[in-house]
Amino acid sequence: GPADAQRRDRERGWELLGSKKVGFIVDRDVVHVGRSEGRFRAIKIRVRNAPIYMNDLKVVYANGAPDDLPIRTDIRNGGESRAIDLRGRDRAIREVQMVYRSRPTFQGFATVEVWGLH
Repeated sequence: GPADAQRRDRERGWELLGSKKVGFIVDRDVVHVGRSEGRFRAIKIRVRNAPIYMNDLKVVYANGAPDDLPIRTDIRNGGESRAIDLRGRDRAIREVQMVYRSRPTFQGFATVEVWGLH
């Protein structure tokens, strides 16, 4: 289940940076990370409870530089995006901004998780 997937990811060097509950229609959310979390080579999105359409990710690095990562893909319930390499490979992240559309189902709304790879 989801707990097993999370445990496997942590063993491989992935860390959960934050999660957001998805609202109606088009949503924008920010996951604040901060320098104390360390440096990351890649990020990915994991979705729980309901599917979403992930439009764009913007990673803002600790120095304020933005990195726009157009995703434009459906992510199913329990699914995840590909691992997305960060520019410069080893970066401290200030925040991750997400733009997505919910696909609400009878199970309710999705939870979107942002994972970083050390």
